[in-house]
Amino acid sequence: MSKAQLTAFFVKVEADPSLKLRVDAADDSSAVVAIAQAEGFHFSPASLARHLRA
Repeated sequence: MSKAQLTAFFVKVEADPSLKLRVDAADDSSAVVAIAQAEGFHFSPASLARHLRA
């Protein structure tokens, strides 16, 4: 499920310029995960790291 959540989150990020700015300004993967959780998406920093490496 986290892969689907990650994909959906990044689709939303690309569609929302203000969200993209917040993600781009995030200090680390934990900050990105916190932003995602605030937007209703749930995945771990480890899942995010794997997604970004793929």
